[in-house]
Amino acid sequence: MTSSWFFLSTTLQRPDGTITETTEETIELMLDHLFPEDDPQKDTDQQKEVRRQTEQPINTADDKEFTQDEVRQVLEGFKDKKAPGPNGITNEIVKIAFKAIPKTMAQLYNECLRTGHFPEKWKIAKVLMIVKPGREESSDPSMYRPISLLNTEGKILEKNID
Repeated sequence: MTSSWFFLSTTLQRPDGTITETTEETIELMLDHLFPEDDPQKDTDQQKEVRRQTEQPINTADDKEFTQDEVRQVLEGFKDKKAPGPNGITNEIVKIAFKAIPKTMAQLYNECLRTGHFPEKWKIAKVLMIVKPGREESSDPSMYRPISLLNTEGKILEKNID
């Protein structure tokens, strides 16, 4: 059995039955399929409530600061030899940085907590398209499974908030 980490079909079938003719059209179809347009007009009641809650001001006055030990424990839970996010900084590099400046890194996460700010760069993912097993010959955009690689720094903040 062989596996392919990356295979980009140059033609995929659109919902109307037509076939993409260029790589750009194929990528656009994949993106439309995997990441549909966010249309608030089509929100369910639950989606409307989530949207309403996210627009409320954040009150973090009663949040306890993260300790250096909490940040370290989260970071130690990350496996080495994993693909990095868009910034190219691996888990191993962040671990080395934390050992060198644990107080500064804990302060960074506490400032994010205090201000209710999650840096935009930590929300950006590097998306890899993986062909689903047995779907290599398909022309349907659903033949791909997206893998989102996020920056380790954002993962640390997210896990500490949980």
